[in-house]
Amino acid sequence: MHGRHTATFCFSLSAAVGALTGAASASAQPAANPPLEGCALTKSRLAALPGLPAAEPAATGIDELLTDTDVQSYFLQMEILPATDSVAATCTLSAVSRTDGLTQMTIRLRSNFTISSVTCNGSPTTYSRPGGSTVEMLIDLDRAYNLGEAFELAISYSGQPAALGFGSFVFGFHGGAEIVSSLSEPYYCYTWWPAKEDNADKATIDMHLTVPAGNVAVSNGLLEGVDNLSGGRLRYRWSSGYPTAPYLVFLSATNYVKWTRSYAHAGGNMPVEFYIYPEDDSPSNRQAWERCLTMLPVFRDIFGEYPFVDEKYGIYEFEFGGGMEHQTLTGQGTFSEWVTAHELGHSWWGDMITCETWHDIWLNEGFATYSEALWEERKPGSSGLPALFAAMNNRRPSAVSDTVYVYDTGNINRIFDYNYSYLKAGWVLHMLRRVLDDAAFFAALADYRAAYQYDSATTEDFKNAVEVSAGRELDWFFTEWVYEGGAPAYAWNWQNATVNGRNYLLVYLRQTQLSSYGVFIMPVDVRVTTALGTTTHVVWNDALVENFVLPLDAPATTVSLDPDKWILWTSRTTATFVPGGPVIVDAAPLPGEVLPGGASQASVTFHANVSASAAHFSVVGDAGGPQPFSYAYNSSTNTATLTFGGALPADAYTVTVSDAVTAGGKQLDGEIADPMSAASLPSGDGVPGGSAVYRFVVQGAGLPGDFDGDGDVDLSDFTVFQLCFDGSSNPPAATCPPGVDADLDGDGDVDLADFLIFQQNFTGSL
Repeated sequence: MHGRHTATFCFSLSAAVGALTGAASASAQPAANPPLEGCALTKSRLAALPGLPAAEPAATGIDELLTDTDVQSYFLQMEILPATDSVAATCTLSAVSRTDGLTQMTIRLRSNFTISSVTCNGSPTTYSRPGGSTVEMLIDLDRAYNLGEAFELAISYSGQPAALGFGSFVFGFHGGAEIVSSLSEPYYCYTWWPAKEDNADKATIDMHLTVPAGNVAVSNGLLEGVDNLSGGRLRYRWSSGYPTAPYLVFLSATNYVKWTRSYAHAGGNMPVEFYIYPEDDSPSNRQAWERCLTMLPVFRDIFGEYPFVDEKYGIYEFEFGGGMEHQTLTGQGTFSEWVTAHELGHSWWGDMITCETWHDIWLNEGFATYSEALWEERKPGSSGLPALFAAMNNRRPSAVSDTVYVYDTGNINRIFDYNYSYLKAGWVLHMLRRVLDDAAFFAALADYRAAYQYDSATTEDFKNAVEVSAGRELDWFFTEWVYEGGAPAYAWNWQNATVNGRNYLLVYLRQTQLSSYGVFIMPVDVRVTTALGTTTHVVWNDALVENFVLPLDAPATTVSLDPDKWILWTSRTTATFVPGGPVIVDAAPLPGEVLPGGASQASVTFHANVSASAAHFSVVGDAGGPQPFSYAYNSSTNTATLTFGGALPADAYTVTVSDAVTAGGKQLDGEIADPMSAASLPSGDGVPGGSAVYRFVVQGAGLPGDFDGDGDVDLSDFTVFQLCFDGSSNPPAATCPPGVDADLDGDGDVDLADFLIFQQNFTGSL
């Protein structure tokens, strides 16, 4: 791809891909469909073009490993020679050994360059190209270096850079003016400058660029000065003290028009710089790019302060169709608001925290894609969540079969696949937000930033950080949405039911996606409208077919499944309603209930008419053992009644209802999430099969803390006490069972003083 490119570069590529929007021009307009824009155009869409050069193979069998060295800084002095489409440069790097006995270091620089000198600590040294590689230079150090020792390498070279990948180094024209720009992602630094191409090894960068008069040269960091050299040349001295991944190092030079604005932050003011082609310098284009001035504080509120606030942010125009998140100065070939939001989002996710390997590119692109949607949600004048939902619905991938995690990193098309590394990856974050809730999700992002800022991270690093932050295990979520392919398809329906004068909604939910995708576990919103209003219930869907019973205040008039589209489903269709197994909707005593005196009966009510017998029920006291009862069933109320021989004595009791109870040939769906909580009713996990087990307590006179009245203070009493303990001056916790007086010292709360009384009477026996 070496050679000159004209200003029609973006538009010719646009024709090739069908609809490349927003190429840089004064008349460029945002596309109607935002997902067609963003750096996805430059990377993902262009990656799919036929004839894109593949990465040149790296050598194998190199003794020195990437982990053996830690680069601290690069100093690249380069003169750009447009007359010959060539460069002449010296790159000096400082590194530290991370092992004992280090004698070589691998640097990547393409073999077409003429290398005039290689030095180690100022002395000439030798290098080889292992295995005849056209990429790697294995440089000999001047001695063996042990752990923590520093050394310096310098490589002087000249020649014509290659334009590989997306155009890693391109000489071209715009509006009759010469331009040179670089875009090294994912691993094409070696086509124009010598680096250790490892995302995990970030370093500071100083770039001195010598260009012909009339050019403005831009790069990372702050401009320290411009020197007038002989022959009408100019040398621009750029320097960045922030750790930078090699592929985020860049240059661009042409007849830019520059203007500067300011971003106010807690520590002062940061320059925001813009570099535009003269032919595109219009008020509307300036206004479009200056939207980033509003985006900066919005993203600050979401993600924390802009990561490079001690240097700059800005946008420069280049000849690629979308954008590239070069650290501290974004390259854009468009004036689209979506691109600007996407690329600014990369400052946090991609630049500050960089994907450690290209397997993990979604940590860059999925986060930046979701940043677009967050901007829609939070920008001034936004409708909020409705705008977020609309933005995500506009970013639904057209294919879901493959994985967000990239297994084939040798395939640049796959690394930057728009459906998976951008859109589906953005949906991963959207769904994770729903799984965790807003507060926990954004707290997890803050904790992830704190753990990995100015460093690199893998998918597992992100998962582990979220798990620690949220206090939840999330293997299931990352397995189904990141490491495995597919997405769910839902078929569902609903019915009203009335049991003993109480209203219930029956929901039938079936996943119909390809069997090879497996089951998708997700919380699913069920929005119900009744004559009394609208409420949203959440069901935990973790099987292919499930039935849920939801209590209502009045019969449902309309019901919708995942109405806000929190889940990346491929279809949501109406199915014929199929009943599930019976569930327990009521009981007396209730789970966790504490009775002040004896009870002569217990009852269990089901949502449907069941087939059951006395053999399917048992009531067992911790102290008194199994309790005999007579059994009766009322089919008009779906209620089984157990009548004891007399009032139950003080004790803690366990009720078991066997899943041999059936309705319509399906077993009881009886699981009780918390046997001491009435809120666990209705019972079940959505799938037939599973006995119901719950407990209640009959109190009697006795020792303080003897809540079950069995004559001692034991573990069953502690189970009750801990539900009432709140450790403060407040009344007993809301989870305290009705009728329990755990305020043993009578001061109006259940705190440490009550625990000490309980502890004094605790015997631990039954």
